Amino acid sequence: MIKNWTITTEAVKNGTDGVMARERYLLAKEHPNHRTTEAIISLIGNAKTSQRIALIGEQFRVKQHLNRKGGRPLSSYAMEYCLTLPKGHRPTPEQWRSIIADCCLAVSKLIELKPDEVKQFKSQIRAVLHQQQQSGVRGTGDHIHLIIGKILSGRVLKVLQQKKCTALLKQTFNAAVLKYTGLDHKQYKPHEINRGKRLETWKYREQKAANAENTQHLIAKLQKQADKWFKAKEENDYCQQNRQINRLIKTFEELSNAELPCHQREQVTKLRSELKTQSKRKLSLE
Repeated sequence: MIKNWTITTEAVKNGTDGVMARERYLLAKEHPNHRTTEAIISLIGNAKTSQRIALIGEQFRVKQHLNRKGGRPLSSYAMEYCLTLPKGHRPTPEQWRSIIADCCLAVSKLIELKPDEVKQFKSQIRAVLHQQQQSGVRGTGDHIHLIIGKILSGRVLKVLQQKKCTALLKQTFNAAVLKYTGLDHKQYKPHEINRGKRLETWKYREQKAANAENTQHLIAKLQKQADKWFKAKEENDYCQQNRQINRLIKTFEELSNAELPCHQREQVTKLRSELKTQSKRKLSLE
């Protein structure tokens, strides 16, 4: 048996850029991280939902700036939860919707929403299902990316990023999976449980090495695109400048979802700042 089905929690950073980057990432079938993804299905909301989360966050940030008496401005407008089941188990999209509905209801009760806040809370929920390959050692099982806006009625829902919220989601997820699919985490035995920790360590190292290789490839591509842009600028080749800056934006976006060591993060930040300084276009490269 296992203690809980897996849920990971992470703040969506970088304001509007971060929210919209996650929206594009979740639907990007060709993204390197989605090599083992068989299907991507929107269950709740759409791109307009993410835009709404970003807009409400920006409005709050403006008011915060006007009334600020110190402190850091809000830079995260949403929380993202990833709810994962092991390989070999594939609830239908309808079952997943029911599971997510139970989870969101539990969160709304934890927040203690007022009757007039329920509609706005629901309007800031985005859920995307990733159906994964069910064979092989690489990759995870089917999972849901659940994004919930953090701003409601002019206040920040800090409880969304607290441990008690994650704990509640795990309990609700366990119960909902059992309720709608009959799968009990207490009875589940991982197929590789008797093969020891060495296999899990090997899989982890293999995946980490693959991710590092992909990140290095992206950084090399970024540098090549930047070199072409600077050359085009020197030659006043506006067509080539525009072509390369559009490619750079896409590469920066891919790197925003990668785990970079400090030296690589500094390298990317320095390059981004230099491009923003020298480019006359208003760019969103954060």
